[in-house]
Amino acid sequence: MLRITIELVPWGIESRAKVIATGTIANAGTGTPTSGDYRIELRDAAGRKWKSGSIAGFPRRRLLAWDLLYRALEKLVGNRNPSSDLPAFGDVIMATDNSQHKERINERPTPARHSQAT
Repeated sequence: MLRITIELVPWGIESRAKVIATGTIANAGTGTPTSGDYRIELRDAAGRKWKSGSIAGFPRRRLLAWDLLYRALEKLVGNRNPSSDLPAFGDVIMATDNSQHKERINERPTPARHSQAT
């Protein structure tokens, strides 16, 4: 089992470190010697389950634990923090005539704000 612990260390003072999230990646016991299946749980600072899921067919002899963690986060969290060169979660990229158009899906238009006369 892999245990992931995220700590906040204010001003780099180790004695003030506080756990703000934890996660586990556990072997499900259903893979093969070269291809592993894993159960994933991510928890908040209070220990409450935030997300859970599984990874099947991970090439455990070819890749590292960091690769397994990356796949777990990609599957359970997705792309929540896009950069300018990556689309946001929920964006649909539409290519037309060698140009790209980005559109948000499932997003309601913002109502116009009217100024109030006093």
